[in-house]
Amino acid sequence: MKATTLSSGTDLLDYIEGMTPLPDLILLDIVMPGMNGIETLKTLKAKEDGAAGIPVVYLTGEDDLQLEAEGLKVGAQDFIRKPFVPEILTLRVKRILEYARYRNDLTKEVDKKTKEINRLSLHIVQTLAEAIDAKDTYTNGHSGRVATYSREMAKRLGYDEHGQDEVYIMGLLHDVGKIGVPDQIINKPDRLTDEEFAEIKKHPGVGDRILKKISEIPKLAYGARWHHERIDGRGYPDGLKGNMIPEEARIIAVADAYDAMTSNRSYRDVLPQEVVRGELEKGKGSQFDERIADIMIHMIDEDKDYCMREGAAEKYGLRERSEEETAAHMDEQPVLPEKLSMLKGIDTELGLFMCGDIEDYLDALSIFACSITSKAAKIEGALSENDIATYTTLVHSLKSSARTVGAAGVSDVAKRLETAGKQLDIDRIREETRELLASYRELETPLKEILEM
Repeated sequence: MKATTLSSGTDLLDYIEGMTPLPDLILLDIVMPGMNGIETLKTLKAKEDGAAGIPVVYLTGEDDLQLEAEGLKVGAQDFIRKPFVPEILTLRVKRILEYARYRNDLTKEVDKKTKEINRLSLHIVQTLAEAIDAKDTYTNGHSGRVATYSREMAKRLGYDEHGQDEVYIMGLLHDVGKIGVPDQIINKPDRLTDEEFAEIKKHPGVGDRILKKISEIPKLAYGARWHHERIDGRGYPDGLKGNMIPEEARIIAVADAYDAMTSNRSYRDVLPQEVVRGELEKGKGSQFDERIADIMIHMIDEDKDYCMREGAAEKYGLRERSEEETAAHMDEQPVLPEKLSMLKGIDTELGLFMCGDIEDYLDALSIFACSITSKAAKIEGALSENDIATYTTLVHSLKSSARTVGAAGVSDVAKRLETAGKQLDIDRIREETRELLASYRELETPLKEILEM
């Protein structure tokens, strides 16, 4: 085990700020200069950068049982009194580290299985949507296209990735209630009788009853039940008006109407794009939510080659891209931003090697970027106060963190300055600290922009 010694709780907090990887374990005294051990641990547990999860063991000469109880209550893993037996201390530390590694491994395994279940659930939903569409000879691929258009509109409305995925799934299942409608009615090429249309109008209620049973996604039934509602209250099944209709259902209503007009039917071909646009304009504020209809109209205006229609949507891979995006988000598979590999001062290959995978690397970069302003100021402060011990501790921490994220240049300079600090080489420290902080601070803005922080 590699141990780093620090002289106070403040030094500890400064040392681990922005540090990656964090220490595996902290041995903490109670009586220290400045903050005592209890205050230090409380501050540590309040941090949001992963430091709160570091196992802490009190190693102290205090024999106050109440103090021990308070320390354990705050979150310490163990309480070892001085004088201690080195062999016993080592065994207890090893036990805690083994437990922490087991817990972390278990967490990763649970995350892995959750992603597998999410992907399986998406495949099941897509298969069910295709089975629904197969009932209707004239709407092949309808549910997938509605889901694709709905997802894009949700994105333009400002939904986050999770919200976009929810709308996509709702779109895939918006017609699930048609399972309960007889095939001869769905596929009838002639005009429906009033009785037959009454049967068709039952499908939102049937879909609602089916999807409400999936309690894990409470909003899943919104699209199925309310995609035929109208803003003016003349829709079905409930005659809801305006904002009484959930926004997700209003999105799907526009996508559903759009796909109906841009798909082949037994009685007509795909409508011309300008006709579809005109119908959406005409329906704004009566049939459709005005803001959502405007987004679809804007999408139409961007679609110079009329790709958003039956046949072309499949040909140009619109559905496939939407499915892949949703699958990627549900799997939570992070992707390394392309701009990162071009950022001067960052070696992504080194960072990935040091961190092990993309997700851990991106987390490490985020922690590193967020701490640059504060850590740089503390290094400057320690130097201006001629506190070489604290200065050396801080550049040692920066050396480790910078190397972990692939900032090899910053790490190399910090390593030289750590050596200078240990040798009390003040001239070198004053000469090279400016270079260190300039290259360190230079990374902050581009990293935050690339990571969208």
